[in-house]
Amino acid sequence: MSAGDPEIERHADYLDRAADLTQKLTDAYVDNARRRGAPEQVQNPDGSWPVTECECGEPLGGRAALGRILCLSCQSDKEREARCSRQ
Repeated sequence: MSAGDPEIERHADYLDRAADLTQKLTDAYVDNARRRGAPEQVQNPDGSWPVTECECGEPLGGRAALGRILCLSCQSDKEREARCSRQ
């Protein structure tokens, strides 16, 4: 790496370095939370939703208005499986 490399950041002291690292981690956490909270479907121009039933056959109801494609039960199962696979 050269001295002009943007990946190398100079810090006056350890506190500045710690503050910079904390900010980077916070930004990454916020970006991840936004991605997880983003709608999974977009409302059609006529106001209807492309997906109105979960893959299990349960009507989505108000969850469709949030842009979701899974019922609460299936979403909980999906999140539980993801937590278990990370451990």
